[in-house]
Amino acid sequence: METFNIKVVEAMDIPTEYEVAFLRKIAEQLDLQPLTVDIFTNRLLQDNLDADWNQMVTTLKLTVTANAARQHYWSREILPKLKELGFSYEEGAKKLWVEARQWLAQTQYGAWLWEQLSQQSQRTQQMGFLEASETPGVADLGARREPSKHYQDKVRLDSEMILEINLTAASHLTLLEREPNGTVVCLCPSEYAPNTLLSRNIEKIPQESAPYPTFAATELGQEQWIALLTPQSPPFEWLKQSRWEALELQPSHLQEVFEYVKTNQARLLYTEYEVV
Repeated sequence: METFNIKVVEAMDIPTEYEVAFLRKIAEQLDLQPLTVDIFTNRLLQDNLDADWNQMVTTLKLTVTANAARQHYWSREILPKLKELGFSYEEGAKKLWVEARQWLAQTQYGAWLWEQLSQQSQRTQQMGFLEASETPGVADLGARREPSKHYQDKVRLDSEMILEINLTAASHLTLLEREPNGTVVCLCPSEYAPNTLLSRNIEKIPQESAPYPTFAATELGQEQWIALLTPQSPPFEWLKQSRWEALELQPSHLQEVFEYVKTNQARLLYTEYEVV
């Protein structure tokens, strides 16, 4: 999909209620062994950042010494795998776990939140993509028709695409897209879809009022889309900014969405396709 320019860089930490699940997911990604997982997870917990290794070993009731936990498990097993993941650090620096936690919060926590949202989303034929060449023509993209029985799961690079959503009730739409490079963008509201209140019908995005009639598949890899459908517009302050130009979302924005769907009436739809 196209590259979008609005970006707000801000500090983000992992909320304590999610840190164990998040850190264990990272440990799984690093392919750590069970004892190493415990050391990694507990070393990076917020409450343990100031603890020394003797306190760590005592609290966890580990069968290894503090020196082994620090030199072998942390320095020889965990740090090299974090480096492979992209964590850059100065050899011999003190309390590297503090930097590691901050780095994970900035670079990996957003992907974890997206995974949580996608797992809660419904995979359905009520939403999907068509290549513009398979429609009656760009001039007719706004025409109403029966929903497609089979949406695209693979599209060609540089294809022109439209999104269809078949709504069973009028809803406010917040549309999120995750690009192959991991960037998450809000596309409704945006210049592609300024109207968030959609009727009970087959809706097409980009909307008729948009300056662009299609989306462009410009990057190889998997495009993932989540449609948040709600009775009222969600109270996210950043929606105002995104309305003027598609906003690149930070982990804190995804955190707001994650918290909102836990406590409010909402429906999540999911679709994806591979750009080849």
